[in-house]
Amino acid sequence: MNIEIKELTGNFINGEVRTEAPKTLKVVSPIDGKFLSEVVLSEAKALDEAVQAAQKAFPDWAAKTLKQRVQVLYKFRTLLEEHLDELTELVHIENGKIRDEARAEVLKGIELTEFACSLPQFINDEVQVVSRGIECRVTHEPMGVMASIVPFNFPAMVPMWTIPNAIALGNALILKPSEQAPLTSLRLAQLFKEAGLPDGIFNVVNGDKEIVEAICDHPGIEGVTFVGSTKVAKIVYKRATSNLKRCIALGGAKNHLFVLPDAKLDMAQNIASSFAGSAGQRCMAASVLVAVGDNDEMIKAIVE
Repeated sequence: MNIEIKELTGNFINGEVRTEAPKTLKVVSPIDGKFLSEVVLSEAKALDEAVQAAQKAFPDWAAKTLKQRVQVLYKFRTLLEEHLDELTELVHIENGKIRDEARAEVLKGIELTEFACSLPQFINDEVQVVSRGIECRVTHEPMGVMASIVPFNFPAMVPMWTIPNAIALGNALILKPSEQAPLTSLRLAQLFKEAGLPDGIFNVVNGDKEIVEAICDHPGIEGVTFVGSTKVAKIVYKRATSNLKRCIALGGAKNHLFVLPDAKLDMAQNIASSFAGSAGQRCMAASVLVAVGDNDEMIKAIVE
């Protein structure tokens, strides 16, 4: 499938693509080293503009009912389905995973959006009568401007762990994609705008370490989510929380498989997929296989 990619991949701030930046970085496909685009490496100024746009748009968006907000997500979900082939190809060329895995990733992103559409069934205020004439009331209020820092290995799925939920619950969000895989994130932003999301509620700011640090430090950002290596997750968590932000930082994981003598040989394909799927670039990849007892036939099958 032929898809149009601009020579310069910019930020998406207040509903517009912006390409001004002091530096750029070449984006190449891991499949064959082919040049795809150049992505802007933003300075803190671009983040400031995104935060200001988000803060301006936030009050009106937060004032809408949860039911009203998820109507945009319903439209967004429909657009994701309509552009399934395009998004699959974007993930494939910028990440390098095979098309079947790229398609499965986009479908998972659609599923995550569906969950956010169901939030009106889960998020309810509570009233508890704790004593005669005394009530305790629990309400759920949007926090404000949130930021999400995501890795290169699942450019269509990992952002959707955060984006639909944060937006449905009335927050504005700034996404910082991996500079190695920024194409899918920009396309998601354009589809949100097409779905009717108000300008400023979802922004994309590209960059490297400088922008990550700026996100952790910015006083206008209330909370941060991070997915990436354990080393960087610890740094982001420490820096964000030291600035009194809420933070969820997810690092890498090491997974171990145990194969017992009664294991069926047809499981060999699943075992191989568990460590080689997505080119091994996923936190659920099995990094150690322990064969218990006589398992020579299974080892041979896995090697094949």
